[in-house]
Amino acid sequence: MNEWVFLLVGLLVVLLIGGPICSIIALVKNRKLRLRLQALENEVKSLRTPAPREEERPAAPMEEEIHVEPTPAPVEIAAPPADHLFPPLDSESEDWDTLIPPPEEKRPSLEMKLGTKWLNWVGIVMVVLGIAFFLKYAYDNAWIGPKGRLALGVLFGVAALGIGERFRRKDWQILFQVLTGGGLAAFYLCVYFSFQVYHLSDQTISMILAILVTGLAVVMAVAHDAMSIAILALVGGFLSPVLLSTGTNHPYALFTYIAILDLVAMGASYFRRWRALDVLCFMGTGLIYQGWHDKFYAHDQMTPALIYISLFYLMFLLIPTLYSLVRRLPETMEGLGMIVANAVFSFFCYYQVLFRDYRYVLGFVVLGQAVLVLALFQLWAKRLGKENHTAASLLIISLGLVTIAIPIQLKLYGIPVAWGMEGAVLVWIGIRFRQVICKVSGVVALILAAGGLIHRLPLHKAIFTPVFNVPFGSWALVIAMASIAAYLLYKDKDGGESWQPVLTTISFLLGFALTCGLLTLEVSQFWTINRRITHYRTYEFSSLCVLWSLIPAVTTYILQKKEPRRWEYLSWVCFALGALVFIGGLRHYRLPSHWLMLNSTFAPKLLFILALWWGARLFRENKLPVAADVVEIAGHGFLALLVAFEFERWGRYGDLITVKMGRSLISAGWALQAFIVIWIGLAARNRLLRYAGFGLFALAIAKTLLIDMSEVEKVYRIVSFLASGLLLVGAGYFYQRYSAVLLRGEDGEEPE
Repeated sequence: MNEWVFLLVGLLVVLLIGGPICSIIALVKNRKLRLRLQALENEVKSLRTPAPREEERPAAPMEEEIHVEPTPAPVEIAAPPADHLFPPLDSESEDWDTLIPPPEEKRPSLEMKLGTKWLNWVGIVMVVLGIAFFLKYAYDNAWIGPKGRLALGVLFGVAALGIGERFRRKDWQILFQVLTGGGLAAFYLCVYFSFQVYHLSDQTISMILAILVTGLAVVMAVAHDAMSIAILALVGGFLSPVLLSTGTNHPYALFTYIAILDLVAMGASYFRRWRALDVLCFMGTGLIYQGWHDKFYAHDQMTPALIYISLFYLMFLLIPTLYSLVRRLPETMEGLGMIVANAVFSFFCYYQVLFRDYRYVLGFVVLGQAVLVLALFQLWAKRLGKENHTAASLLIISLGLVTIAIPIQLKLYGIPVAWGMEGAVLVWIGIRFRQVICKVSGVVALILAAGGLIHRLPLHKAIFTPVFNVPFGSWALVIAMASIAAYLLYKDKDGGESWQPVLTTISFLLGFALTCGLLTLEVSQFWTINRRITHYRTYEFSSLCVLWSLIPAVTTYILQKKEPRRWEYLSWVCFALGALVFIGGLRHYRLPSHWLMLNSTFAPKLLFILALWWGARLFRENKLPVAADVVEIAGHGFLALLVAFEFERWGRYGDLITVKMGRSLISAGWALQAFIVIWIGLAARNRLLRYAGFGLFALAIAKTLLIDMSEVEKVYRIVSFLASGLLLVGAGYFYQRYSAVLLRGEDGEEPE
């Protein structure tokens, strides 16, 4: 019951304060308008008074002169009622004050600042502290009764206000502000001592007195354009519930008082454009709420907590931006910082109250915050346009809140899926409405989605149905969203920004990388989880080798048809990853098959080599000779490696030969490969291939001399030497016999 009584009393106090504030503002407006109107009338009279006419001077130029410099019509004086008293800082329209240019003011020197400002402020602070110590000392020694001590403090405050008003009329602003601030501080001290020390007034009466002091300070600050007094009033207003606290929990009374204090202070800030008051209100409200939460919050206090969090969120979102919206002015950096800080602090407060027991409700609350900020963005865009920092900040805050709400509201793969869908939608919105921030935010959301997928690895932990499972579907959906975003950005011909290709590339590479990762993980875990049989590692790498033969081949084919030079390096990366899979699979090249080359280990790796040669052909067709030669030579190198492992495996598991025989055949296999490579080099007139054939012959000879001579038995050594030698002789004969025809015209010269 006491809380409702306090609430009604607070509302009554607001009404009592509002009347004087409005009347004082009206008086100040009328006074200034009268002065300006009188100045304008005098100027018009001076312009209309005819100047002495000279004989040789015609009358027409006088009329033209009067017509060239017209004065504003007197009717326009009453057009913008508030703008005359408080003109906007960046208004494009002509301000009335520009008719009478103000005199140039010189900056006061450091000496003047110290002598006129700081000495006075330090002095009045020391006087107030002296009064506080005097009251305490008088209380300890029982010199004067409590009422007498308080009466002295009140008299000092009244005297300080009176003297300050006298100095104001003499235009001594610093002394006026210092004495007025000291008098108000004395009133606050008297209220505090009356309640906490002397116990002469209860909490309700003390709070009403503190409110009256605060209201008086705000009225004087607005009427006399003294921000320092307003700051003092605000500090005293926020300290009042702390100093007058009894240690009991009254959230409705406390936060209603804080809300009224914020409204009054921000109203003054609106009229005088004092952004420091907005910042001070936000900081004071945040400290008061957090202090209450740490000391009194419990589960049964959820209702007042949510009510006042929402109220303060709306107040600090709408009121600080109201001035700029009404007058179509750009927001200041303080205002932008306030908007961001308000969103962060309110989310933190909601998180404290709801996350533990009402997580899903918190998700909807955060979405509601995002909707409010988005609505403010739409209003701001209509009033001031979209191409400004405030609109960008509002849009970023809204998108950020939506992104934060997703992991709060969803679980498991729902989070990256929702982020992926959000990314595609934001990219579409950015293209549709020409919003740069939406495009960037969409790509950032896609990156978050990819991170969410990677965070949930491994893909499977138990036996699964290939392809038709939740993790695979979630990855596929995110991949689809990244692909859609890349396609939309690529087709956006109107988006002429220099960074748009970067967003397109990021989206495409993100979708491509996720696709490769998904297929690799699905194939690998099929063998490691579903089919964990004998030699499952061999089958795993064989399957991966097939996959990474198709990925580079298909990727190179598609990209070389579009933009071959731009995407050349992506093909290189794909072939490099395929090479790693190829080499990694050699560790498990132990399948017990009796067939030479016709087995499930040799064929998949041969497929990768064919993919390399296919890629070389595509590179050569698109006039990328260096890439073509490197990839082709790499294919021959991998083939030589594969031949060695295959003969080794065949000798180990075959019935026709032994292990040593298999090793001896490696040299013959390399020599045969060298023979074929030289023949192809001659037919294709490719000098690099011919040198590669010579290198393979050198490798075969080196193995025969260094390894086969010492490790292989005499019979197999004979086979190795004879096979290699015959192939060398055959290659030499073929080279000598047909090189004159096959190499004719190469480099424009006849072969020697």
